[in-house]
Amino acid sequence: MTKILVVSVKAGAGHLKAAEAVEAAFAKYQPGEDVKNVDLLDYSNELIKYLYGKMYLDVVKAVPELYAYSYKHYGSSKRFVKPRFLIDRFNFSDFFRLVEDFEPDIVVATHFISEAVLENYRRKRKKGFRIAVTLTDYEFHPVWLVSNVDRYFTATEEVKSSLMFYGVPSEKIAASGIPVHPKFSEEKDRKELLAKYGLNNRSPVILISAGSFGVTPLGEVIADFRAIEDEFQIMVVCGNNTELRKDLEIKQKSEPRLKRVFGFVDFMDELMALSDLLITKPGGITVSESIAVGVPMIFIEPIPGQEEANADYLIEQGAGMKARNLPVLLYKLGQLLKDPQRLADMSRRAKAISRPHAARAIAEEAMKL
Repeated sequence: MTKILVVSVKAGAGHLKAAEAVEAAFAKYQPGEDVKNVDLLDYSNELIKYLYGKMYLDVVKAVPELYAYSYKHYGSSKRFVKPRFLIDRFNFSDFFRLVEDFEPDIVVATHFISEAVLENYRRKRKKGFRIAVTLTDYEFHPVWLVSNVDRYFTATEEVKSSLMFYGVPSEKIAASGIPVHPKFSEEKDRKELLAKYGLNNRSPVILISAGSFGVTPLGEVIADFRAIEDEFQIMVVCGNNTELRKDLEIKQKSEPRLKRVFGFVDFMDELMALSDLLITKPGGITVSESIAVGVPMIFIEPIPGQEEANADYLIEQGAGMKARNLPVLLYKLGQLLKDPQRLADMSRRAKAISRPHAARAIAEEAMKL
């Protein structure tokens, strides 16, 4: 029995979802192996949890320009990397005890911090486990560069070429795609799903990720949708924002297009499968899930850096478009609703570039290390 340790970091939901996808793929396609999936921050103190988790999100929301600058100019700041590793060694001692007790044969990292911590630990302690790393965006960033990684898994051949540019041998890189849960590749009956969620098949279904909207309240956005004459149905996923969910549930009484309002969901695969369009931020996992089921996207307020790169890639491929503000969103949504052929073309292009079985490919390739 092979022991596989999947390690992520809760800096946004995407890295955790990638880890869950890899874990699910091992369970489904490599049954009988011993797989453990952990969040590195669960084995650290509150200060490190804040620095690596909450502070990152706070900086991105409050000062996106600062995050954009640090993302763009990371190459000139590499002198700070080694001290960071010393801090990691101090604050992840509980995690190292877990590694000692579990004794993994293979480690799959879905975040650059877990990648760096594990490589540093393996080298210093002279351990023999192999390290596989899953990149989670459609652009490579040098922060992921760590010596002696056994296999990198990238979103595209383009990202693979960037790793090669930085000196990683081609044979250590697999352009697998970004891992999404196997349920996103399962065939679903759209007619049954429409009935399940109380929707009709006479007008398009627009799925909105509420976290995509920053300053403008989503209730006001939906009210402004009245300016669009064509008929459509709206579903909103609010995540853990209970206050927003309550507000939108009240708004349903005066907004007949607002059909369903959800909190946190574990059935996003079903909601995407019945949707004609997704309005969202372009996180790497979100867009990979969306194209896996062929849902085109309008991107709102991307994080400077990796999310902008994700949006650019999907727009280049004809599977998405960007709306920088509410008036532009209203215009582009209205144009798409008037042109169902264009929406269908975007859906086909999304499907064409998708890698719905990436998690399976990663699990199978990792087992060969």
